[in-house]
Amino acid sequence: MNIMHRYTLRLASRLSLLALMLLAVAPLNADELLMKDGSRLFGKVVKEVDGTLDFKTSYAGTIKVKWDQISELHTDEPVRVMLEDEELYETTDITREDGEAVLTAVTDGASVSIEPDAIAFINPEPWRYGEGYRFTGWLNAGLVYQRGNTVSDEVDIDGNLGLRWKDDRVTVFGQLEKDSSFGETTAKNWLLTGKYDHFQTEKFYYGANVGFEHDEFADLDLRSKIGPHIGYQFFERPTLNLSTDAGVMYVNENFIESEDDDYIAFSWLVDFDWFVIPDHVQFYHRQNGLLSMEDVGDLVINSWTGFRFPLYMGIVASLEAEVKYDGGSPSDIDKTDTTYRAKLGYQW
Repeated sequence: MNIMHRYTLRLASRLSLLALMLLAVAPLNADELLMKDGSRLFGKVVKEVDGTLDFKTSYAGTIKVKWDQISELHTDEPVRVMLEDEELYETTDITREDGEAVLTAVTDGASVSIEPDAIAFINPEPWRYGEGYRFTGWLNAGLVYQRGNTVSDEVDIDGNLGLRWKDDRVTVFGQLEKDSSFGETTAKNWLLTGKYDHFQTEKFYYGANVGFEHDEFADLDLRSKIGPHIGYQFFERPTLNLSTDAGVMYVNENFIESEDDDYIAFSWLVDFDWFVIPDHVQFYHRQNGLLSMEDVGDLVINSWTGFRFPLYMGIVASLEAEVKYDGGSPSDIDKTDTTYRAKLGYQW
């Protein structure tokens, strides 16, 4: 009996040690990643976007894992998977077999085979599948107050607001610049534009835009424009966005001294941003233009090109070059106006 008792105690202690080891290696309520190199990671799946899986661990916080290096994904709770064609699945298991990704659906346990690149998102934002909306925006300011040998005041403010639903988007952009030197105004202009897009497909959209512009030193009291457009969204991701659209606009120009004018113009817009260094350096370029259908020399282009540097908790610094060209401006006024700015702002 003593031998049997000692054997039972020894076996129980070994089983307890094995259980503790298993708990240490595979924690309860944890998702599991099996990598192609054979290693295993335990934590919580946050989301997958642009080929990168955000995976929250207890030992290193949220880490980024390349999606193409994962051979198996197993979760304790169902995750939502959105394909490139916007089809949705709920699954707890994704495996790669012979170049295909196999999803195990939660509802009926059936397996679905797809191309690995067909997975667009894991746990996508709700607006992408028609629930709620996304509100984004930024506000920048550049202020200069100088007294002494030089007396100057400069105010540069710009901001952007965006609302995005599954099939619709509204964007509003505004800019104000007012500079003075020794008490005399040297620059005074503002710009306000609004744009509505309806997505007929995932990429193709149509809509309308409206804009107002004032530039005292370019003799422009008010330029008003309104008209429809069609466009194409090439990319719409956190790290890369590119959209282009073109349309026809009615333009009315009121000048301070020159003769007023109105005309029909061909219009275009390019909106591009790309994180050259993820989460640290973003390059952007935005351009809109008008070309009169009555006079090809009457060309108006506004463009903003620069780099944004996210700093902390939504605070962002920017270096920007703004170029404005107005081919229809009076002969005694420069047609090109270039401004370089260093800005500090907040982005959400």
